[in-house]
Amino acid sequence: MAQPVVRMRDIVTRFGDKVVHDGISLDVERGEVLAVVGGSGSGKSTLMREMIMLLSPTAGKVEVLGHDVAGISELEALPLRRRIGVMFQHGALFGGQTVLENVGVPLREHTELHDDIVDELAQVKLTLAGLEPRTGALWPNQLSGGMRKRAALARALALDPELLFLDEPSSGLDPLSADALDELILQLRELLGLTVVMITHDMDSLWRAADRVVLLGEGRILGTGSMEELARSNDPDVKRFFSGPRARGAQTGGG
Repeated sequence: MAQPVVRMRDIVTRFGDKVVHDGISLDVERGEVLAVVGGSGSGKSTLMREMIMLLSPTAGKVEVLGHDVAGISELEALPLRRRIGVMFQHGALFGGQTVLENVGVPLREHTELHDDIVDELAQVKLTLAGLEPRTGALWPNQLSGGMRKRAALARALALDPELLFLDEPSSGLDPLSADALDELILQLRELLGLTVVMITHDMDSLWRAADRVVLLGEGRILGTGSMEELARSNDPDVKRFFSGPRARGAQTGGG
């Protein structure tokens, strides 16, 4: 068996008296699209921040790409960060830079490439993300919601990552744009050999794009499996989340 791309064991996360994770263990297998879901406050985004080394758990072990990252220093984390791409929920594009400049930020931070080469590579990433060349000259506030998501995705791909994290990639998008983004993610997974971890509350995306889904709640993993498996589950917590009037789009909010 190949080593998991991400391995989490007995993760405990506390903020003061609040226990967010209470002994969570999970693996992310190479090449899969793993979706993390749960109600507001279930710890989805916190779990992702621990995987991308923005937060250390209170207890437990986190391994990313074969490296133990719990308590890792910024200097030690740097080479790992080059192998990871992150698309944040609202894009997190810099308003004072053009789209092309935004996509080039990771290349300027982590390489010593000439500006012309950076711009050329950034343009390639925009094309991969399905944006026309002229989009690079626009400012973030000139983009539609779908274009902003694609620009953020292009920036996440700038360093040719092995592991891609997507935080609510379809939030705020109309159904057609969300469908197109899901399809793009699957195409990029095949084209670039990516492993993808996404946080989402979009049930359509779960059915369309996820190989496996992890349901968080009450500080633990309530269920895991394909959407087909979870839809057939008789576990009351799993049934409550994936059926009924709240099943589509109602589990919004952070975590």
